[in-house]
Amino acid sequence: MTASRLPLTLLLAVTSLLSACRSASTPPTSVRATTDTARPEPTAPAALTDLTTTQPGGVPLRTQALDKSTPLILVHGLGGWGRDEALGLRYWGGLNDVQADLRAQGYAVYTASLGPVSSNWDRAAELYAQIKGGCVDYGAAHAQTQGHARTDAKKCYPGFYPQWDAAHPVNLLGHSMGGQTARLLVKLLDDGDATNRSSGGLYAGGRAGWVRSVMTVSSPNSGSPAADTLQGAIPMFKNLILAFAASVGSVDPENFVYDFDLGQWGLARATGESFSRYQDRVFASGIWTSRDQAAWDLSVDGSAALNTLTGRSRSTKYFSWETNATTPGLVSGWHYPNLTMNAALSPIAYPYAWPLKPGLGNITGRSPSGSVTYDNSWWANDGIVPNRSMNAPLGQTSAAYTGQVTTLGSWYRLGRIDGYDHIDITGNLSFRDVKAFYRNQAAFLAGQ
Repeated sequence: MTASRLPLTLLLAVTSLLSACRSASTPPTSVRATTDTARPEPTAPAALTDLTTTQPGGVPLRTQALDKSTPLILVHGLGGWGRDEALGLRYWGGLNDVQADLRAQGYAVYTASLGPVSSNWDRAAELYAQIKGGCVDYGAAHAQTQGHARTDAKKCYPGFYPQWDAAHPVNLLGHSMGGQTARLLVKLLDDGDATNRSSGGLYAGGRAGWVRSVMTVSSPNSGSPAADTLQGAIPMFKNLILAFAASVGSVDPENFVYDFDLGQWGLARATGESFSRYQDRVFASGIWTSRDQAAWDLSVDGSAALNTLTGRSRSTKYFSWETNATTPGLVSGWHYPNLTMNAALSPIAYPYAWPLKPGLGNITGRSPSGSVTYDNSWWANDGIVPNRSMNAPLGQTSAAYTGQVTTLGSWYRLGRIDGYDHIDITGNLSFRDVKAFYRNQAAFLAGQ
């Protein structure tokens, strides 16, 4: 983070403090001693994980004889973008191009570009078209129900891997919401969708085995309380994307090359339209009155509904990484942001004392539907997502990966990356070099 970025970063942090981080939940029913809540203990930065040695389960690869021919598709999360946007800043790597680095290692790697605030359904449809080739089809019944177009003329693709089928599978690596999107795509490939089956294509099903493995990194597989209400989620979304825009350096953020890819909703960016005006128009649109958008899918209740729909494929392996950038207080046990956490995320992660609504670091109460109770197991987080949410969805089985032989239909917890917040692990904003981490993940998936 350069000095020229500091004023904007502070502005983002203040704005987040007033709006985004105050996620919906009931105030604490009991208050700890004043000395405990009013004067939290300062925390030192946690030791940073050495990504050059980070291996799944902490276990080095057994062999270097890897089949690197199975394509690896990188699926970005909330607020992400494609390789032809952001004036050369890469979502995967920032100033260090992860895709280019992995290709130099001999892997077949492709970067998807999906709607940054779209629903996982719409994103899965776009991901399918980008890998297989052809024009996106959101499904006739889905489009009619949600009130947007079934297709988007600007979303037709030659295909990363047109020969894609069960004999020519791919691996999907999703960061943040990208993990949810990848899991939903697998479900539709396997089983299709009864309501949209007449649309054919993706919704016909019968494509089990097309995805060999799904790896999720920092993914809210059980949602995040930070997205439980639009009042908290929309400011959080806007500030996150503005932070990305600010990271392009000396270029005016108003000219940020970025598209919300909401053509199906009639929300394409107009020629010459400033970025802030375009963003304001998107977030003031009718899309947010529906559940066909990211805020619902990323909420705890929305994620639970998605998990019920998605289930788990018997033909795919699942793997997950956690990232953590908080430290528990010595007395309260509340989780405080590390000093290294990005300023745009710290206000979301910070634990607030009553009468303020709690932040992620001391979240209490229940999800809006009342189906999930927040206790101290939800407090450790990476600035946006609780660690508890980053592995198999609540109620599903998983196992710690320790080097064992993996099996189809199983979920393996690969480990926790300490000292890296939700954005750090992509290499953005902090501009940390994450190439070694993704080299390790590509090698691991190639051996599955």
